[in-house]
Amino acid sequence: MPHKRNQFWNFLLSFIPGAGQMYQGFLRKGTSIMSIFFAEILLAGIVNIDWLLLGLPVIWAYSFFDSINTNSLPDEEFARLQDKHLFADSSQEFKIPKGKFRIPAAAALILMGIYVLLENIAYMLRSFFGYSYSWWFMDLVFDYLPRFAFAAAVIIAGLYLIKGKKIQIDNDDTYNQEKDIL
Repeated sequence: MPHKRNQFWNFLLSFIPGAGQMYQGFLRKGTSIMSIFFAEILLAGIVNIDWLLLGLPVIWAYSFFDSINTNSLPDEEFARLQDKHLFADSSQEFKIPKGKFRIPAAAALILMGIYVLLENIAYMLRSFFGYSYSWWFMDLVFDYLPRFAFAAAVIIAGLYLIKGKKIQIDNDDTYNQEKDIL
């Protein structure tokens, strides 16, 4: 069970997203916050979209004030807190789903790794041979293509969420109609 820690060290560690939570013993929550923070930096770097970094102050502020407020709770309230991941249900263990998203997620990770590898090779060749206007294709592939791919992924995710909500509403309507018949 987590226990309250020294307020000075908690304050200092709270400046690193997730570290204050880890210091207090909330390892799942701390690693969730830290993973989200650095994943956002990684994503912004890969797709080369700087405005994605605008979410970093929000994540940092949440982490900082959550750590400070949690450590300031009375002992009985602090003892009731549970260590859980931010986006996982407390009744389930945090693990990679084995359903229909596992293969697309694996393919996306492999493609992302190949892309980063090719990008580094291309930029090494560019610096070795020098930059000229004949490298416009590399600019297209390594600068603009990731932005279009990211935009398409966001649109597809939004459409999927809308579709999922419609299916849920349809299932609820079917359930209510069956309930009315009985």
